[in-house]
Amino acid sequence: MGGRAPLSTSLRVATAATAIALIALAVVSPAAARTAPSRADATVASSLAEQAGLQPPGVTALQRRLAALGYLSGNGIDGSYGPQTYSAVIAFQKWELLPRDGIAGPVTRSALGTAKRPTPRTAGTGAWVEILLDRQVLLLIRAGRVERVSHVSTGRKGFATPRGKYAVRLKMRRSWSKQYRVWLPWASYFVRGIAIHQSDVVPVRPVSHGCVRVTRFDAAWLYRRTPVGMRVRVLART
Repeated sequence: MGGRAPLSTSLRVATAATAIALIALAVVSPAAARTAPSRADATVASSLAEQAGLQPPGVTALQRRLAALGYLSGNGIDGSYGPQTYSAVIAFQKWELLPRDGIAGPVTRSALGTAKRPTPRTAGTGAWVEILLDRQVLLLIRAGRVERVSHVSTGRKGFATPRGKYAVRLKMRRSWSKQYRVWLPWASYFVRGIAIHQSDVVPVRPVSHGCVRVTRFDAAWLYRRTPVGMRVRVLART
């Protein structure tokens, strides 16, 4: 899984499961996340850096490389391997078809060393969004260049996010889903009741009821850059 340092199989699974559980804890309260780094965030950072075999300078170098390729925002370069970096690593691993564990071990870091910024799967002018169902990533594209690659989770079996060409038709900073009785922060609707929105839990596989879940690190950023009328292209295989 991403080339971690040698461990027994059982210990490797246990440490990965612990890190994922801690990440879920760290993102469960967006309100708390706006105040200061939580203890859970700090624990996540320590655990993930240890599993990747990285010291603080190595974490910073990793973040700079991820930002240069479009997977991480500039404010994510902080030297701490927290949930934001974890999500960016997952986005990179998804694009490069690597194991999706969020751990920047030797295999992932080697791929980063030779990687190029992702390219759009479709042609066009201006700005648009591509949602790649097979890779479970979202691309924000401007003038033919991928500006950001975001780790997402789309609709699971039976609730698949529909393929096709759409456009953002409605935006709500805080939308209430009557059907599922849950708030959808930073929601940009593009077909029926399906939106790109923030979620506290964004797994590496499709799990939603059709919406496109994004992390709290990308949700508001994307919301501000996807105005009503922006094209949204949902692609099955890329």
